Amino acid sequence: MIASSGSGRLSHGRLTLGLLLVACTLLCAPAWPAGQTLTHEQLERLMKVIDKRGSRTKLPRSVASILELQPGQHTPDIKEVAYEDEQGYRHGFARLNDGSGYFMFRSGTSLGQVVYRVDSNLHLVKAARSLLKNGPLILLPEPEAQRELDDEFQGWSKVLSPSGPAIAPRPYPFKQPESAPLGPVIEPSPYPFKQPEPAPSGPATEPSKQSGAPKP
Repeated sequence: MIASSGSGRLSHGRLTLGLLLVACTLLCAPAWPAGQTLTHEQLERLMKVIDKRGSRTKLPRSVASILELQPGQHTPDIKEVAYEDEQGYRHGFARLNDGSGYFMFRSGTSLGQVVYRVDSNLHLVKAARSLLKNGPLILLPEPEAQRELDDEFQGWSKVLSPSGPAIAPRPYPFKQPESAPLGPVIEPSPYPFKQPEPAPSGPATEPSKQSGAPKP
């Protein structure tokens, strides 16, 4: 009877410990994605670049459909900014119109593209790929989509902090102290953002006359 009682207490103790471990796992889970992401400062800097230098673009119906975007999120258009990397790939980032998240893409000159939808905390929602330029989009499995998204965030992190972060990066969902104001937006290098197409120049004007220069 004594051995039986001791065994019962041991089993009860193990069950209690197991429940505590499960509860800790649920309550102590990190509030950010496990992979690469942007810091709060980087995302704010990117939003300033979009507001100041972004261009309006209309998402194709096929892209909006496969990412399950609602009309209020992307119509009539969204404002995006893009850069081109050393391999010639173009990377874009846009804020959804209803503030629920962001649209991202990567495209090549001859190959297809990858499109992403992330929520307001930069968590993956959907991702799709086309193997050929203007080809049909195929929804990516979550593990593959997350790896692709991690690579995108890594590229954007280098663009927004080309010299590396001044402090250890913190995941975006944590609010930064308001006493540490952001510095001015710095021109990213070596991956400059694409500039808007310049307006057509007017007729050439006569150059100003300099002192001592011969008259025509």
